Amino acid sequence: MDVLSLLDFLASLFEKWGYAIVFLGSLIEITPFGWTVPGGAILVVAGYLSNGNSNLPLVPIIIYGTLGAWLAFLLAYILGKKTGMWLVRKLKQEKNAEFAKKLLEKNGGVILTTSMMANLTRFWISYIAGVENYNFWKFNFFAMSASLSWVLLMAFVGYFAGYEKENLRKLTSSLGILAWVFLIIAVVVIIRAIRHEREHLKKDIPHTQNENH
Repeated sequence: MDVLSLLDFLASLFEKWGYAIVFLGSLIEITPFGWTVPGGAILVVAGYLSNGNSNLPLVPIIIYGTLGAWLAFLLAYILGKKTGMWLVRKLKQEKNAEFAKKLLEKNGGVILTTSMMANLTRFWISYIAGVENYNFWKFNFFAMSASLSWVLLMAFVGYFAGYEKENLRKLTSSLGILAWVFLIIAVVVIIRAIRHEREHLKKDIPHTQNENH
């Protein structure tokens, strides 16, 4: 499969399941396991493929992506409200939870709109907001604003890149094997970013003295 075939495959996949992929990708991206699913990259790809494609319009992509991210925030808030610090202790995320609490106390719910790029913080801010009984309607306003702004940014980056779609096709067809080299480099960069996120997560897990050896 060459790069052009891969692009056609992705277009076909997103035409059939694009909205579900965008919704789930945006939802999982916000959770503590967001490093496993590149929700931002999915939105960029969806935006790219939507340019000039009547079967995958941009507006529904933005709607589904926003709903996915907002639902993740809402579930985190409800979980924190109903269970207190249980999940924090379960996942051993005391450091992130404490940091999120300080951010929330200092900035209020507006911090959600500026923490969208911080994978290990945004979920815990929502969770702690629930634990601390932060005003539900204010929280929802900021959660929706954060979700929409993040989705718009990612989707429009891909959409505007889509204007170069034909040039990309010409480039990849002329480059041949080099196109695959560039693709492999891109994959390696993504994998390294995921590993970095995992290592960051491990470093934030405190080691207890009662740990068995």
